[in-house]
Amino acid sequence: ASNVHGHVVLCALVRRWPGHPAVAALVDEVLAGDASAVCCHKFGYSFAMAVLTNGLTAQRGLIVAAVTGHVQRFARHRFASQVLERALRRGGAPPASQQELVTELMRHLGGLTSLACHCFGTHVVRALIALPGTGPYVLLALRRAENRLSKDRYGLKLLQDTALIQTPVSALPAAAFGG
Repeated sequence: ASNVHGHVVLCALVRRWPGHPAVAALVDEVLAGDASAVCCHKFGYSFAMAVLTNGLTAQRGLIVAAVTGHVQRFARHRFASQVLERALRRGGAPPASQQELVTELMRHLGGLTSLACHCFGTHVVRALIALPGTGPYVLLALRRAENRLSKDRYGLKLLQDTALIQTPVSALPAAAFGG
């Protein structure tokens, strides 16, 4: 899963024959090593996302369990944040595991605000907003932190995209865009 060509083969196998015993055994072997390392790897994360999309329920649960302990750290990681986003969207994770992720992400509202100010964390926050049960609570937390978010490049973009503020782009200071 951590090879430039190997991950493509593994992803194709998981997409084509997810329930085949040989493919299931291969996926289980790859995930048995260190699923969190797979999620953080340059090529491994695409394999993890393929398993979340097409894999067996137990395999999806292994990936979610690997990122559950340190959700804030993984939400800020370049590759693991995409895996986390996929687990939150489109039924990528089993419902109980997905609820654990949501609970851990929303445990501290300061952590949610901090994620909203991070370039990779914003994608996870958007996935939380898209969830039917948590969307209103996330929007309320963002509304409460509007002052802090409006001073941050990524936070401001998130506020504008979620229509929490309606500030024209021409009225924004150049510092908001890193300039």
